[in-house]
Amino acid sequence: MADSTGVAPDDRFCDLVMKGGITSGVVYPPAICALAEKYRFKNIGGTSAGAIAAVVTAAAEFQRRRTGSMQGFKLLADLPRTLADKEGGRTTKLLRLFQPDRPGKRLFRILVGSLNAKGTIRRLLKIVLGCILSYWLGSLASIGASVLIWKFHSVLAALLILFLSLPLFVGVFIYFDFTRGIVGNNYGLCKGMTTKRKDGPALTDWLHQLIQDAAGLPMNEPLTFGHLWKAPGFPPAWLALSDEEKKTARSIDLQMFTTNLTHGRPYILPHVEPTARLFFAETELRDYLPESVADWFVDRAHQYTDERPYKDGDPPTSTAVYQNKFGDTETLLEIPNATDFPVLLAARMSLSFPVLFAAVPLWAIDYEHPRTERKFQRCWFSDGGISSNFPMHLFDGLLPNWPTFGIQLEPALPGFKPDPETQKNMLFLPHTYGQGIADRWDRFDEKTSKAGKMGGFLGSIFGTMQNWNDNMLSRMPGVRDRVVRVRLLDDEGGMNLNMEEGLILNIAGRGKEAARRLIRRFAENAHTDTDGTPSDHSSPAEEVMGKEAASRTWPGWDFQRFVRLDVLLRTLADKAPGLRRALTAQVRHNTPYGDLIKRAGVEAAPGHLNAFDPNQEKALAALAHELAHAATTFETVAAGYPNEPIPNPELRVRPSL
Repeated sequence: MADSTGVAPDDRFCDLVMKGGITSGVVYPPAICALAEKYRFKNIGGTSAGAIAAVVTAAAEFQRRRTGSMQGFKLLADLPRTLADKEGGRTTKLLRLFQPDRPGKRLFRILVGSLNAKGTIRRLLKIVLGCILSYWLGSLASIGASVLIWKFHSVLAALLILFLSLPLFVGVFIYFDFTRGIVGNNYGLCKGMTTKRKDGPALTDWLHQLIQDAAGLPMNEPLTFGHLWKAPGFPPAWLALSDEEKKTARSIDLQMFTTNLTHGRPYILPHVEPTARLFFAETELRDYLPESVADWFVDRAHQYTDERPYKDGDPPTSTAVYQNKFGDTETLLEIPNATDFPVLLAARMSLSFPVLFAAVPLWAIDYEHPRTERKFQRCWFSDGGISSNFPMHLFDGLLPNWPTFGIQLEPALPGFKPDPETQKNMLFLPHTYGQGIADRWDRFDEKTSKAGKMGGFLGSIFGTMQNWNDNMLSRMPGVRDRVVRVRLLDDEGGMNLNMEEGLILNIAGRGKEAARRLIRRFAENAHTDTDGTPSDHSSPAEEVMGKEAASRTWPGWDFQRFVRLDVLLRTLADKAPGLRRALTAQVRHNTPYGDLIKRAGVEAAPGHLNAFDPNQEKALAALAHELAHAATTFETVAAGYPNEPIPNPELRVRPSL
């Protein structure tokens, strides 16, 4: 247990996963600081705005592990007030972090002007007004044409020309801003670098300073994944790791999602997949990074060779070239090893919110072409939330040694207002087995206006495509009970870049209360912790079965560990019969596995370079035999265990990301 000073024991760990949401990240700093008083952070994950919180948490934990200083967490604690600060009566620091590049200035002005509008109609009106004012040249041309028509014809004709020509002229300017300006700016309004010196640093420059200060490192030594992996304080004495496991153990494991739109799949950063090598053009990348970080990245990059992993399958070295924006030819470089990869760039790749932030260009080899025609192609990396906005599965093993907490952001329930003191109705953490099972609702059909309903319908389509996997996972037993759900009103978080100070601090207070509930439930082993919120997402079927009452007496961490065991046993029990039949039965039209193993001792098996030697063949045969025996035994014993997790889990094999 932590003592009364709030200093976490050296060997008590937790993992933390944070959801994305642009400005919703102001929820996280107070929650992180409260958890840091009870736990050391081992694995930290996030997406989009959650990636910002994750990377600064990792930096603060690194400084604590290395020097014992809590200075990094103090910086995090001050972050909501920093973001709410208005220097000289101007906009908040939060809004000043978003600085558009020249091609996106007019569109960004329209976006910001419409953010605080209440209701769909008002928002549309503000967008229309913003278009007229931002594209004043097109507006003047339309008005001028209307005046001429009025002078030589009639008022009615002039009004008709105005209503027809205004959207046409303004629309032409908007079209060119999107197709030439935004596309030319790598599909975004902002690259994240400082463009308005009077407004202070933009997001990437500011985040670099924050990371370095939180980590206690100089600006010219950017925090890397290698720094985190080699930090002192892990493994603890009680964790029985083999010598081989100790060599590869990561002391602080930071992971973030990004989305490779060109490949149509998520990537987890740091990127360590040897069959998907990534390269970069120095001129392109320098547009996204502070000079010291870019220098570090380039200095530790690798020259391309066609020797690995597919000798004679990769394009020749002479093709690893790129013509930059200055018309010069430069050589593509392979990204540094993960140990030298700056966490700043990983965070920037994860938070590339579509259109608001420019996508990050990296390069890869296009293997879809025949061997002799393979070449390097640019890949566009955008927001990690496109693929997984709340990746609770990031650090899950079959059974946990310490808790993995999740902080989920979701819309507030209709009709419930927050209490600033207790945050009643605005937080939810399950405290019995049946809570958290029910589906979440997107209540777009309850909007009052037709335009709002249509906008909500379209938004729900995108939200379902984006979040269905995360939503399904968060209902799982063993997952739902460790996720605290923070509810936000329409004007809180999300795309609300210009929130006022009171709103920012109120959201931050909600984050602190979220951490308090996790601590009560898991660190202090409280049996229950509820605010009396009417909607607890319980399943009526669960209550009838009596599982609600039965689970009320279990302390949180014991509850979590037993449920995870229960779920694991059920998934294995479901797979055992099929595994037993495949390994032991004589299935028609199939070569027995024993014969396949013998053949692998004669000629190289698929996925192997050489045939097995006698010892390897013997070991494989023994493994298959033990697996068949274990499946048979497991199937027999499982028949007597009344194991019915709700909803029913399943175990599947898929590629690592």
